[in-house]
Amino acid sequence: MKCLICKNSDVSEIYTYQMGKYLKESNEYFKNVKVVTCNECHISYCENIIRENLDNYYKSIYNYGVNDEEIRFSEFNSRFFSQVLFYINHVRINENIKVLEIGPSKQGILPTLKVFQKKINYYYFDQKKIKYDHKNIFKLGDYFDPLKSELPKVDLIWMSHSLEHIFPNDLHNVLSVYYKALHKGGKIFIEIPNDVATKTFHVPHTLFFEKEGVIKLFEKFNFKIIAFSEINYYDKVNYIIKKNNKSEVNFTKNKSFFVKFYLFIQKFLPDYLVKKFAFKNFVLNGPYTDKPIIRLIAEKNR
Repeated sequence: MKCLICKNSDVSEIYTYQMGKYLKESNEYFKNVKVVTCNECHISYCENIIRENLDNYYKSIYNYGVNDEEIRFSEFNSRFFSQVLFYINHVRINENIKVLEIGPSKQGILPTLKVFQKKINYYYFDQKKIKYDHKNIFKLGDYFDPLKSELPKVDLIWMSHSLEHIFPNDLHNVLSVYYKALHKGGKIFIEIPNDVATKTFHVPHTLFFEKEGVIKLFEKFNFKIIAFSEINYYDKVNYIIKKNNKSEVNFTKNKSFFVKFYLFIQKFLPDYLVKKFAFKNFVLNGPYTDKPIIRLIAEKNR
């Protein structure tokens, strides 16, 4: 067996794939899927997944948990705000920047980017349509297909928890197309879960990266790594081994009674009170998650 990513023959089956949140759909579309690991490029991936099954899985769960309720202070959503703070610590956001986001779901990065730069041309692929008051916002399609989808020339590609969902056979074509779509000096931002650290190889994730593997991958496609960070790495978390031999991370939330009570009643309070508290609470508590994640900013090298 040869690695799909680097074509090396040093591939082994180390990890076990686990069913996801939606058990019926997981069993239907991901039955008998295996995870293999390349000991050369340090990337793990689903070896025998079928593209059609992956597409059908997303279509089948699309209506689960759909909530069209307006998101209050979406620009200060802690996940995206944390990401943008990381980004602007290394890269300046210029006027009239053209941004492509892959899989933003119902919100995406645009509201938070606009805190720091008002003039943005924003493009995205997602099944959902973003409902946001912005003049230059363009939906390019439900799914990005590297062999069919046409991309505009952009300055920044944003991938927040979408790289790990790509069909493994498409990874080379995806990164090649992204590279061509970027202007000279264009950047790509990546955030992915550190599934290797937590040993959670579950549906519908199809690609699993370690530090060495993700850096090698982007350098292979002529990207220069500007910034890299491992947040909440595994030595800071505790594990619970369940009776069925599946592992789950146990995270302790240090929330006072006051904070829990406030989070419950905040939707009934005036906006100015919520906004003030929400921003202060984010600054005090840092990143939005206790789970290990990887962040990377890469630049088009030529």
